[in-house]
Amino acid sequence: MQKAGTFSVWGTSLIDKFGSDFEKNTDKWEYMSDRNESKDKQYMAAGGISHRYFFNNDASLKTTIAGTYSQLDGGATMFNHSLESTPYMDLNSKHTNLILTSTFNRKFSNRFTNKTGFTYNAMFYQMNLAIAPYEAESLETVSQGKGNTSLISAYNSSSVGLTERWTLNAGIYGQFLTLNNKWSVEPRIGLKWQATPKATFALAYGMYSRMEKMDVYFVKTKSTGDKSVNKELDFTKAQHVMLSFGYKISDRMNLKIEPYIQFLHDVPVMADSSYSVLNRSDFYVEDALVNKGRGRNIGIDITLERFLEKGLYYMISGSLFDSRYRGGDGVWYNTKFNRNYVINGLIGKEWMLGRNRQNILSINLKLTLQGGDRYSLIDREATMNHPDKEVQYDETKAFSKQYSPMLIGNYTVSYRINKKKVSHEFAVKGLNFTGAKEHYGHEYNVKTGKIDVSDGSTTLTNVSYKLEF
Repeated sequence: MQKAGTFSVWGTSLIDKFGSDFEKNTDKWEYMSDRNESKDKQYMAAGGISHRYFFNNDASLKTTIAGTYSQLDGGATMFNHSLESTPYMDLNSKHTNLILTSTFNRKFSNRFTNKTGFTYNAMFYQMNLAIAPYEAESLETVSQGKGNTSLISAYNSSSVGLTERWTLNAGIYGQFLTLNNKWSVEPRIGLKWQATPKATFALAYGMYSRMEKMDVYFVKTKSTGDKSVNKELDFTKAQHVMLSFGYKISDRMNLKIEPYIQFLHDVPVMADSSYSVLNRSDFYVEDALVNKGRGRNIGIDITLERFLEKGLYYMISGSLFDSRYRGGDGVWYNTKFNRNYVINGLIGKEWMLGRNRQNILSINLKLTLQGGDRYSLIDREATMNHPDKEVQYDETKAFSKQYSPMLIGNYTVSYRINKKKVSHEFAVKGLNFTGAKEHYGHEYNVKTGKIDVSDGSTTLTNVSYKLEF
């Protein structure tokens, strides 16, 4: 088998059920969601086989054939004050990917390495989504689509040591979408300068593009008719420039500062509207789109890292940024995800225990402080005129408001027992022990007549045991 290379086979799958019950005591009903019962079932599977072959001339070839499958079946029911139910939503969504990828690596010398590869991804999609326009009315198809396409991509990249202090990384990437024969060719280049034994500077530029999710291309709704009007959409494209400064404070501590700017163009947007796929969070699209949107991201990342020494490590990182987009109406707005800042702190400590100090007690703590997501200004008059009092937003003031900042805390405590032929690890993990709340939007309160924030906090504690042999 060694002459034939190394083969590996992998696979994973899951079946997950989740949902929510309605509040059976009608006296407690405040929001429409109190009368809603939902049930969802998710299926996921992935598997593949990989082959790696090493040549005698410092070269290797890795090829992988893989497949993924996901399915989501969901439904929602609405109850009235007599506890009689009517369907409110029905969803069936299926996605399948068949993937072939291959990469050839070659080290020509200590100063020159090259990587060449390609990926062929065959994608299959089907979705049917029906929602009642108002409570107690019949379900109507909101989004429907079925189809398949392939995305073919290839790349070539090289790393060249020009001198002892200068390193050049350059490459080219291309991709082709068989659905509409759209293609892109994207050059990428980076230059690194080792100014001193402790300080490095780098400058990088790259063009990037992406296809949208399958439902965007194949959507068929009342507003689009039987024709899939988005099939001819081009890739979203971006130009990215980044500077980098790295400083080795000591053998165990590094500082990195990276300012960047990114310009996006050909972004799918809705004509004469503030809608852009850059803000997409819904799992469906129901309108015709055009590649006339733009975007701009500018920011700086700073990271201070201390590597493990005497059982202690820590890392502090911060990001300051501004993220904006231009919709189909030609107006610039904040993106939904323009939090403006994210600060992370990570610290861990290990102790060697046991008769021969072969066991490890580890404690790790992570804290994240980040600005809130954005949301659009609420249109109270339109909300009150809606039959179900569903909250309506003023899309001419898209994402002009911001939720409160969030402090998220996670911790892990583990103890690993190492023996000659086997290891045992016991661990306790706490997720969001600070109780940070996620915001889901707004709801009309029928008791107070006010519009309240819809939010929730999920705190989890996991206990695990792992055996390795």
